[in-house]
Amino acid sequence: MGNDVKKNLIYFIYFNGSLNYYHMLNLEFLRNFWNVFDGDRVVKIAVDSDYSTDDIVNLLPDGCKYQIVKNDPQNGEAIHFLESLNLVNGGITFYAHCKGVTRPRLNGLDMWINKLYNSNLTKVPDMSGKLFSGVCGKILPCPPFVPEPFHYSGSFYWFDTEKVKPRVVNLQINKYLTERFPSMVARYEECLFGYPTERLNTNYYAEETWRRL
Repeated sequence: MGNDVKKNLIYFIYFNGSLNYYHMLNLEFLRNFWNVFDGDRVVKIAVDSDYSTDDIVNLLPDGCKYQIVKNDPQNGEAIHFLESLNLVNGGITFYAHCKGVTRPRLNGLDMWINKLYNSNLTKVPDMSGKLFSGVCGKILPCPPFVPEPFHYSGSFYWFDTEKVKPRVVNLQINKYLTERFPSMVARYEECLFGYPTERLNTNYYAEETWRRL
């Protein structure tokens, strides 16, 4: 599967009515990499009530079509993620979300977000024979949130759309579904793990982690 394959996007934004630093940082990256995606683009903005979304919409890439959905405080992006899967077809699909928007600003989080966008999108992976590809993978369980044997910490990853979708059967819905998803439907050997893959429970929010790596 070469890099000329159709490239889709599923992207999730939580907006509580107040624009913050991480909305602006994430959506700057999204605008910068928008032209990577030449296939289906599914962008959802989850809100708690009927407040104005003008501030967040104004940060979206030019021509971006989006859907306003109701935020689920218990399951977060999980339900909207599964719905979005039905709207992409063929090629490979990149999943990501507007990361850190409920957290205070942290230098380590800034570094992590930079890594997640640049390492996944500067060069689209060759996924021949693979189902998932991403950076910041952890080849170990991270219970109680992610009890499976591996995951892409941060929930940013590519997947082979038509190979993955048939495996989405009777998945347990909870707020960590997107991070658990690769290991719920694929085996380790069906996945690519980009740097930095860790066999330790690394804290990617910590600035010290990125200085060490």
